[in-house]
Order: sequence, then structure tokens, then C-alpha cells
Amino acid sequence: MTDHPAQRVFYVDLSRCTGCDTCVIACKDRANLADEMDWIRVERQETGVFPGVHLTFRVVHCFHCARPACLKACPVSAIGRDNAGWVQIDATRCTGCGACIAACPFDAVTLGADGLATKCDGCADQVAGGLEPTCVRACPMRALFFCDPATITRPRIADPSWNDHGIGPCVRYGIRPGL
Repeated sequence: MTDHPAQRVFYVDLSRCTGCDTCVIACKDRANLADEMDWIRVERQETGVFPGVHLTFRVVHCFHCARPACLKACPVSAIGRDNAGWVQIDATRCTGCGACIAACPFDAVTLGADGLATKCDGCADQVAGGLEPTCVRACPMRALFFCDPATITRPRIADPSWNDHGIGPCVRYGIRPGL
């Protein structure tokens, strides 16, 4: 079993994301989520002082971490990795206790209408079929990628404000130098 499918990561180009929420809508549609449920969100951050205000957007969902806090926190072992390395929740074992929700530093796990934990599944079925995850394919600004980290060639630097909490999230955030 691998740490992550084909050792790829989600890469978010923060200089391209406009906060349009297309990734959120596409995910909701693909996963048939209720209106009040989201597996992906776009966080908005305003920095600076008028007239030099800068608005950035950060796409956040389950990053299928190398050392997932949710997996360790689950008292009934309902969270594990599938054969491709995706962190998945087994709804037949979940009791809805919320330990995984409290443990995830990215707020990527939530309770569904049925009272059970739910989260981004990485579009594992689509990726296994050779497609990119739905959020990546839907992004009109081409700000989202799912790739081998060695292939990230855009002239970007890692976002110094990102805290990975030491659990190895399979995501990289990049910003243009000077932003």
C-alpha cells in the first residue's frame, strides 16, 4: 500500500485562484452532496491596508495525509487507506462520535445527515480510471493540479503562511514571488 496514489499531490496556485467556487459546486455535484454539505471549501484571506489590500483564496479539502490525524483518532478503526493510498471512511464502521472531526487540523471531515463522518474521497474512482479529480478538472482558472510534486515547474514559491501541522498533507500551495 502506498502513502498516496502514485505519490501525487494537490497543487494550488494561489495567484490563479479567484475564489469562484466552481470546484466546490463540481465536487458537490459529483458526490451528490446535500446543499449544506461541502467536502471542499475556498477560504478567503484579506491582507494589507487600504489602498494596498490583497485578497487571496485557498482551496481546502481532505489532503489524504501521510500521517492522518483522523485515522489515529478514530476509536473504531473506521478510517483507513484503500489499496491506492487514499484515506477513506468506512461508513459501515463509523459511529459518528466526531473524534476524527476534532482531530483534523484542516476541518476536512464533517458529519453527514445520517450522523456519520464524511469527507473528500479524492475522486479515487475517477483517478483510478485515468481522470483528474473533479475539482481539478472543473477549475476554470487552472489553479488546481493533481501531479507529481517534481513536475511543478511554475515560477512559484511555497506559501510561507501554510501550516502542514507535521502530518504530511498531500498538498502544495504556491504563490508568485513578490506577492
